[in-house]
Amino acid sequence: MEEYQNFPTAWLGAWESVNGNPDVYIFQGYDSNYYLLAYNYDKESERGSFSCYDMDADEDGWYIRIGMRYGRLSPEKSPFGLYIAGWGNYMKC
Repeated sequence: MEEYQNFPTAWLGAWESVNGNPDVYIFQGYDSNYYLLAYNYDKESERGSFSCYDMDADEDGWYIRIGMRYGRLSPEKSPFGLYIAGWGNYMKC
């Protein structure tokens, strides 16, 4: 699990979805835990909504829990930089 400890630090900041899924912002809270803030905009209602997820790690890497599913976060080489299972590819803003 130690090999994954440096990934959240490299992921800090804003990420734009390549696939039209929620844009995300990854930050470290005052409690030293990592969080993923997702922003989703609904064009029909012209309203945006935020969701915040705790990031956690296990022997397979980092993940967020989306309802009953796990969304694995994994580093990705060019052209994007971050992949979230179930949401797709992300580019650093």
